[in-house]
Amino acid sequence: MSLTTDDIEAFVATDPEDDENVPLGDALEELAADVEVDAVEAVRDARGQL
Repeated sequence: MSLTTDDIEAFVATDPEDDENVPLGDALEELAADVEVDAVEAVRDARGQL
């Protein structure tokens, strides 16, 4: 599989709903979700289910 310019054309077009004045980092932060996971506990739970 390969990508051509036709494949990414839709992604480089300007979206009229986008606010161009909002920095990219701030826009991505709005989409982010904070997830707190105790990794050790999660592994123990997974092992317990096996």
